[in-house]
Amino acid sequence: MRIAFFQFFPPTIWTPGGGETQLRKTKEALEKLGVQVELFDIWNPKKDYDIIHVFGSTYQLSDFVVTAKRLGMKVIVSPIIYTDKPYWQWKMWGIINSLLPVPTVYTYRKRIYETADILIAGSKAEAIQLSKNFGIPLTKFRVVYNGVDRKFAEASPELFIKNFGLKDFVLQVSRISNHKGQLRLVEALEGQGIDLVFIGQMDPDDPDYFKQFLKACENRPWVHYLGPVYDQDLLASAYSASKVHALPSFGESCALVNLEAGIAGANVVSLKNPPIYEYLGDDAYYCDPKSISSIRKAVLEAYSAPRNEKLREKLLASFTWDAIAQQLLTIYNEILAS
Repeated sequence: MRIAFFQFFPPTIWTPGGGETQLRKTKEALEKLGVQVELFDIWNPKKDYDIIHVFGSTYQLSDFVVTAKRLGMKVIVSPIIYTDKPYWQWKMWGIINSLLPVPTVYTYRKRIYETADILIAGSKAEAIQLSKNFGIPLTKFRVVYNGVDRKFAEASPELFIKNFGLKDFVLQVSRISNHKGQLRLVEALEGQGIDLVFIGQMDPDDPDYFKQFLKACENRPWVHYLGPVYDQDLLASAYSASKVHALPSFGESCALVNLEAGIAGANVVSLKNPPIYEYLGDDAYYCDPKSISSIRKAVLEAYSAPRNEKLREKLLASFTWDAIAQQLLTIYNEILAS
């Protein structure tokens, strides 16, 4: 079986995040099962793949997906999208789209979902939302949850402690942007006597926020910004050394960093929406990301609680990349047999 992976996320080429990690770790896990996986090369566009698997559903991917199908290829799309926008806004866009003489972003995204042979949603909530917002039959969706690297469960805090001298702190691993809530987290923990560690790089779409973030770190010795950490052993050790991983972002479809932190033994604080609850259930602490007091309450509650072994065990049992690869292989065989 020969599969091509394709992704088009221009803003994240230099600042890879969860989507890029998902693609890379899925590729590695499938290759362990004997599947030949190649990254699609636009400068050497082969057509002899059994399946093209597209990661993401930004509107720029529309022509690629449509052209691949016109050339007779089988195409699977992992949309990797969940929004907190109300349904009426999508309904309105659908109406506007039908009246305009030119295609809209809604048009292009709908074309992607209609054209693909199968859509792989990262949660039941994502599948239901896309089906409702774009009029795509639910029968076209398969749900495959995102995975987490087992190595994070085996991590030790010693490496991070040796390098930075910090332990039992509140951690956030993410791009530095207003959406992820670094400044709100700093404000929430002001005066609490808890070390706060940030790992990540500037979001190129939010440079002004990054300047504000750096200024906020300057005169607070309890706030530690380490920049991006590319050494996966050191990153895993950071999760293990932390007591809490807090991500008060305005919206997420999954947040792989929450899974990495959870499997490493940290308590997890997150916003609560349907896809995140599917992953974390009652084994996480939830906050309103717009409320400083809510963030503070959730983080302090998580910090004072024992480490949550239930989340760790659940992730190890069902959410490793090896388990996800087995599910994908079943879907690949299904589409090839159809």
